[in-house]
Amino acid sequence: MILEARNVKKRFGPTIALDRAYVQLRSGEVNALVGENGAGKSTILKAIAGVHHMDEGAITIDGKEIEIHSMKDAVANGISIVFQESTINPYITIAENIFIDRLSDYRKLLLGIDWKRLNSDAQKILDSMESGIDVKTDIRDLNLGQWKLIEVARALSNDPQILLLDESTAFLNHNETISFISSVKKLRERGMAIGFVSHHMQEVYDLADRITVMRDGKFVIEMLRNEVTQERLESAMVGRSIGEKLYPPKRETPAEEVVLKVENLSVEGQLEHADFELRRGEILGIGGLKQSGGDAIINAIYGAVPISEGSVTMGKETYSSTRPTESLDRKIALLPGERTLEGLIVNFSIGDNIVMSAGPRKGVLRDKKKEKEMIAQYVDQVRIKTDNPNNPASSLSGGNMQKVVIGKCLATNPEVLLLNNPTRGIDISARQEIYTLIRGLADQGLSIIMLTEDLLELLGMSDRILITRHNKISKQFEKNDGLTEEDVISYIV
Repeated sequence: MILEARNVKKRFGPTIALDRAYVQLRSGEVNALVGENGAGKSTILKAIAGVHHMDEGAITIDGKEIEIHSMKDAVANGISIVFQESTINPYITIAENIFIDRLSDYRKLLLGIDWKRLNSDAQKILDSMESGIDVKTDIRDLNLGQWKLIEVARALSNDPQILLLDESTAFLNHNETISFISSVKKLRERGMAIGFVSHHMQEVYDLADRITVMRDGKFVIEMLRNEVTQERLESAMVGRSIGEKLYPPKRETPAEEVVLKVENLSVEGQLEHADFELRRGEILGIGGLKQSGGDAIINAIYGAVPISEGSVTMGKETYSSTRPTESLDRKIALLPGERTLEGLIVNFSIGDNIVMSAGPRKGVLRDKKKEKEMIAQYVDQVRIKTDNPNNPASSLSGGNMQKVVIGKCLATNPEVLLLNNPTRGIDISARQEIYTLIRGLADQGLSIIMLTEDLLELLGMSDRILITRHNKISKQFEKNDGLTEEDVISYIV
């Protein structure tokens, strides 16, 4: 079976998202779609899945054109999609999440849901994926990787021939990703045609049979996996080779002035007795597995979770409890881990998001003139790609959404910037821009704590490094001078 999407065009207002784009999916193969944020990868998958209606173009299966005007049409043609953002409802059961749109099929007249049949059918799908998930488990006890497998099970419940995975590993840690990728490989072995979007090149290299490169909404090239080299792929994606210049140079001299001091910091059930200092103009990296203590450190400093023991000192002030509004007054800003849930109001304009936390005022009224100047300043500084800051944030690619959140943080004029996985789900070109921006801010004297689950990012960007394991700091590296993955991995696992 071969699906082809040809000459696909799609506009969102003045933005051309797809311009005569093309992709082909074959039974028993994974075609990985790669490119910069805004290249059109997710948009063409969503057009195939009926999420977006094409302005022009055609979709064929084995040469026969099919009409897709909705997700229902796509399902009827054997096409299912799994989205980047989680669509799991944690307050209903695993089986209900899998059959959320067809629960009426499991109702008995006057008796409610036939739970035995519902759970049995859900378990069969989970077992067919070799997911290792028991349908009777409380869904809130599962990790994000297992949630994503449940979303795949929901897609499989429609018995598709074609499965579209849109950045499905973006919010998973290393172990969760390994489990997810293993399940995808099993689906390929069953003969399914899979379209896979990811910014993580190692996942692409491990999983793809073919790779389709897109740029500026256009098809660039399709390559077999064995034809691909890193240089060739990067050149096709961004029009140049990234090479060894992904990470900017680190500080030449160690930072000395202490800006923030953490003593015996504990968060109940999340962190125990953390001690460290943050110095002016440095990037202090925090590495470790998800929920090993790093999130608790930055959330406690900012006031997003309560401090159960210990204190934080900034300047002459020491505090053992705080709130985000107080942190903003102290000139501490936080870039959260999930931009669309915690960092942005996606239906608000780009400009309104930027000035949300620090909009200039004339008395009790907004100072629209200064707001406009501030918005223009940060759109330019963080290089947000938009033709109009009045456009909604939802019109942007993932990388540009992240830049909006960074602009929102910088608009508060912080002295300490807390970053939670700042390049998660972002392509290599946008990542390079953000790395350059972060290093430039540190060079200007901003003190930065950067939590990341990306080991290469940790090593490439940090001046000093903390490693967390089992809710404690397991190691502090006072210098990041030639450290390797092998040097730090034993303190993580």
